Amino acid sequence: MRTAAPNTGRTIEAGMLLIGLGAILLLVSLFLEWYQPGAEAWDVFEVWDLVLALLAIAALAAVASRLGFGRSRPASWLIVPAAAALVIVLYVIIDPPPAAAGLPDGDPATGLWLALGASLLMAAGALLSVARISVAINAAGPADHATHDHGAAPAAVSHGGGRYAGADEPAPPGSAVPPTQPTRRL
Repeated sequence: MRTAAPNTGRTIEAGMLLIGLGAILLLVSLFLEWYQPGAEAWDVFEVWDLVLALLAIAALAAVASRLGFGRSRPASWLIVPAAAALVIVLYVIIDPPPAAAGLPDGDPATGLWLALGASLLMAAGALLSVARISVAINAAGPADHATHDHGAAPAAVSHGGGRYAGADEPAPPGSAVPPTQPTRRL
């Protein structure tokens, strides 16, 4: 009788994946140009750049704890960083910092728009996680899926002199092994 191998893959919730991806993108955005020409977040902000970096790190720590690394964190560790990052980025879009006003062009650039997208991803992921909407991604490899053939009949086992097609390997899943006849010796 064939037994199914245990599933060794890890299931990742889509909300956690969105929060983690958003937090990484938020960190990356801090090193890109936020205002033209060539002003990064580290150049134009006094405190908000540090606050956004800390919020992204807190979100990554919460995702890691939810995935089983470290001590488990409450759901507020998911909501607070995502909501705060979204509010800060929206505020910066509406009311640019004084250092950006002193720039010759001062128009929003790639880093700011990436930060907006990242904070929206984090907020969407937090909503999915807190609302308990279960969208999961199974990270099992292809070998794990081959062992879980739920629709096939179990392979027949031949005892005695009979084998499948004269070979030493067992019958493939779902195939029937013809009954073995005792062999006569002359």
